[in-house]
Amino acid sequence: MYADKPIAWLISNLRTNEFAELFNTELASTRMRAGVCISGCEKEGFTVLPPNYRDPSHDPDVVFMAKFVPDSNTGQYLDDSGVRRGLWLRKIDGLARKNKRLILDYTDNHFTKEGIVGDFYREIKDVVSGLILPSKKMKTNIAHNWGGFTSIIPEPVEVDFIKPDRKKPDYSEMTALWFGHISNLTYLIDYMADQMHENPPKNLIILTNNMPKEAVREGAKRAPKNMNIRLAPWSQDNMRKAAKVSHYCIIPSARNDPRKNGVSPGRLLTSFALGLPVIAEGLDSYLPFSEFFAIVGSEDAKTLAENPASYYEKVVKAQDIVRKKYTVGAIEKEWVSVVKSFFEEES
Repeated sequence: MYADKPIAWLISNLRTNEFAELFNTELASTRMRAGVCISGCEKEGFTVLPPNYRDPSHDPDVVFMAKFVPDSNTGQYLDDSGVRRGLWLRKIDGLARKNKRLILDYTDNHFTKEGIVGDFYREIKDVVSGLILPSKKMKTNIAHNWGGFTSIIPEPVEVDFIKPDRKKPDYSEMTALWFGHISNLTYLIDYMADQMHENPPKNLIILTNNMPKEAVREGAKRAPKNMNIRLAPWSQDNMRKAAKVSHYCIIPSARNDPRKNGVSPGRLLTSFALGLPVIAEGLDSYLPFSEFFAIVGSEDAKTLAENPASYYEKVVKAQDIVRKKYTVGAIEKEWVSVVKSFFEEES
């Protein structure tokens, strides 16, 4: 039914034209948004063109655009020598001339950003047909800059569930886990210098990209004394292994930072799925789950850091919610529903 309705994605920082890369990249916004949309649409019978649909014969009816990232001129990625902006603009212009749809996967309020990224989004704004947002808070954030179609689709949980049944550790074993993109590292460094000094863990595992050894080394100078810090590259396998030897997870952030307060609850829900009690910032998308985690700086956070097992029952209840609403299969269906709605409008 939908095979003659091709869709495509514009995605930055790819090394290949292969779908397989989307499901292994360290970038959650690619892996758990573009990748999930594509896998769901393929299961539903849509024709999905290769990333960035480079062949001249490719003629998609709907194009989703992931976050635009300027070229770094390193040669590390395709189109990484100053050509991505021009390439995307030509494709977007072609869509506009043919009255085809351009939908932005809008995980940050780019329309209001200063600099070349914001300039790019403002340049294409008039031909955008809709925005896919990660949270209700992001919809509030864009209210003054966008009055068109929006749909809210969070990231799914992509990990296998682990039971929260770790025994209460001795202090020498107490291990906290932090995982995330390097852009979130500054929040962790500040947390290490401040909140972590009360009931600190003996060990801290940091999983991220680009291996920021110097930043972590500097952060360690402000962290609790004698805390062991282990830095490793993020991967699904490393995250699973780290979770099994950790006792709780920390997700510091900044509630009032417009760059972060509209995020999806993805990292929180992933931590629950990994069987870990969580100390997290009270971000807007996290608050519906507030009974299951401890907010940074609260008395509950002190209790959790001292005895993570006191939160095991809460984690089990949170896992039940995640299984029902936030699996990859469930979020695939949300993407497919949105894609279908575009074609149903035409019929």
